[in-house]
Amino acid sequence: MTDNAVRAEWEPLESVRVHTPGIELWSGSLDPGPNLFENHVPPDQARAEHERIVATLEDAGVEVHQLADDLAAADALEDLVRESVSVRTDDGEEPGDVEGVLSSFDAREKLQLALARVTMEPHAETGASGDGVPGGAADRDRSPATSLRIDRPISNVYFQRDTTILGDRGPILCEMYEPVRRPEIPIVREAWDGVGADIHYEMTGEPVEGGEFMPAGEFALLGVSAEVDGEEKVIRTSYGAGERLMADGAVGYEEFGLVRAPLEADRRLREKHDAGSRVMHLLGWFNIAAEGLAILDEDLARAAEVDVYARRGDGYEFDHSTNTLEYVRDEKGFDVIDVSWGERWPTNFLAVDDGVVVPLYEPDEDGAYRPEDNPTIEAMKEVGVTVLPDGEGLPRDALTNGAGGIHCMTTPIRRG
Repeated sequence: MTDNAVRAEWEPLESVRVHTPGIELWSGSLDPGPNLFENHVPPDQARAEHERIVATLEDAGVEVHQLADDLAAADALEDLVRESVSVRTDDGEEPGDVEGVLSSFDAREKLQLALARVTMEPHAETGASGDGVPGGAADRDRSPATSLRIDRPISNVYFQRDTTILGDRGPILCEMYEPVRRPEIPIVREAWDGVGADIHYEMTGEPVEGGEFMPAGEFALLGVSAEVDGEEKVIRTSYGAGERLMADGAVGYEEFGLVRAPLEADRRLREKHDAGSRVMHLLGWFNIAAEGLAILDEDLARAAEVDVYARRGDGYEFDHSTNTLEYVRDEKGFDVIDVSWGERWPTNFLAVDDGVVVPLYEPDEDGAYRPEDNPTIEAMKEVGVTVLPDGEGLPRDALTNGAGGIHCMTTPIRRG
């Protein structure tokens, strides 16, 4: 097995990639819906929260890679800036002169500029003095002021998990379901090169996203499309994508389960609890905190059919169907903790070791942790799970308005 591979979610997390959001976030912050955000994401608050996540992971002994640094290591960052910055002229748009920027900006600043996809537009009619000093001679040549247009920025890139599946045979580059997220793929491809990793498999033609994948030792699960009235309804990952991963040798687990999104059950439960949906990805309602311990929504797991494929020879064959709760609890012998609908992202934590997790807690109005508001965290602690930091986790706030938690914001580079 390659160094850049994951056999099980509870293996020690040695290194992880993140992206601390910058100016590219503003489009999604101001106009959430078209950018796939649930609500407005205040940029400065989001950046500060993300920096605390990074510090928590580093304190836990995880080597944290910033996306910008991996791109710089691949010698790809400066070309990204050159391709992304343009100048509007009377004849249209042409590449901007960014050599001064490249010599003075650090890696994170360069990446923010590339993700923002900036167009500069000079305005010759303005009256700024040529040397920038106010009060110059009236006949001094005037230099134009400049407007900046941020053109369809790549706002979602801080959700690093979705673009890559790290399976037992190496990195799998995903095909994003939503067009607004597809520009992330070539960027992430370069980042893997920056850590010296070869892409084991690249999906084309079928949508699949990393938030759907959960490795569990001898088996792995992949969330796939719902089946509604006999027809496939793709939410983020198609059933065909799961079949392709098996047929093309992208994964090698002894069993591979394709978990149908429990769309109808999610609808009923959302209405009952006046809550947001949990089925965009499998990680919205299922995660593993330790070997043999699954954290899940029992109602959704009971409603979610899983088609189990067994590895036979060089390929996979269909073995049987059951529901996800019975498969994980009864067939695989996992203990389970049922989550509460009073918690928005109770399964979207990150395991940094076997039985050691970094979750998001539901804060009170002062941002403090209250056990009664966080039954999932309390239940994990009762069975011996260590919760970082401080036995509480981190408060859920601005970042999760983008529709995801800590697990979504990280992609593992190496688990031990």
